[in-house]
Amino acid sequence: MAIQTSAQETINTLDAIFERHRNDRICVLGTTCCGKTTLLRQIPGCVDLDDELWPQLTQEEADFISRKPWTKEIGDFIDRLVYERISVKPGHPLFTTIIVECDVVIYLDISEALLAEHCKKRGNSFTDAKNVKDAVEGDWNHHREKGGKTFYYLCVTE
Repeated sequence: MAIQTSAQETINTLDAIFERHRNDRICVLGTTCCGKTTLLRQIPGCVDLDDELWPQLTQEEADFISRKPWTKEIGDFIDRLVYERISVKPGHPLFTTIIVECDVVIYLDISEALLAEHCKKRGNSFTDAKNVKDAVEGDWNHHREKGGKTFYYLCVTE
């Protein structure tokens, strides 16, 4: 299912999906600077991947994944850490850049133009965000090909 939404429409759509799948494990997938944190702060019961993963990292792991620019090597390392240490609980959707074991995946897509605007406002690297977006899309496409999950696609417009 593909839906293009404003911020409030995105919240309403996510609420409806979360209610429909309240007994399922849900990943809300999106790149850096697409608005995941802004959204999850407005929806009770949601979990941020960073809040779950960072407290579990050693200093060496944190230093490695914080390196700039973002590379596939860093992404693969983060993937491994997340798969080993993070799980999704029913009723507590995980906002993430990585699909972990779950029943439902919601992809928050963002145009490159809007992503560039968001990165500029936040002082983040557009190149890094775009590289993460490419990796997220690859993960999304891989899981869709495998099947076995319910998939939703939302296009963020603000």
